[in-house]
Amino acid sequence: MVNSTIARDEAFGIVPILQTNNARQFLLIQHNAGHWGFPKGHADPGESALQAACREFVEETGISDYTIIEGVSFSEQYPFTRSGQKFEKTVIYFPAWVKSTTVHCQEQEIQAYVWADYEQAIARLSFEGAKNVLIQVNQYLRGQDTVKGEGA
Repeated sequence: MVNSTIARDEAFGIVPILQTNNARQFLLIQHNAGHWGFPKGHADPGESALQAACREFVEETGISDYTIIEGVSFSEQYPFTRSGQKFEKTVIYFPAWVKSTTVHCQEQEIQAYVWADYEQAIARLSFEGAKNVLIQVNQYLRGQDTVKGEGA
């Protein structure tokens, strides 16, 4: 008999944003599996969603100079199968202002990275869920454009 139970999986990530003059760039990473997305990972025991997202971000990119945009998060959900087990995955992302373009990829998980403007990022992201997250983040930022920088 096939196990038809669908397990739940949660991960947490950061949508890194660099503001330069009147342009925004987003950091995308290419996971070793080949797909392009945002830095993310699972929570360690006792970690909050935000703590897990921040730890994974620093581990995967080496970026420690950033500021979370408080009070907002974005999520994606998608099914996947691993070793015959079906999962429904939810990933919660927190947008963050990044101060530097210097990235030090975690070689065990990340094979490449790119800073891209919105159109380039949409074109490069591998999955529709991640594209929808970026669309929502961009719409949120455009709505906040009257408040410059990191907010008031």
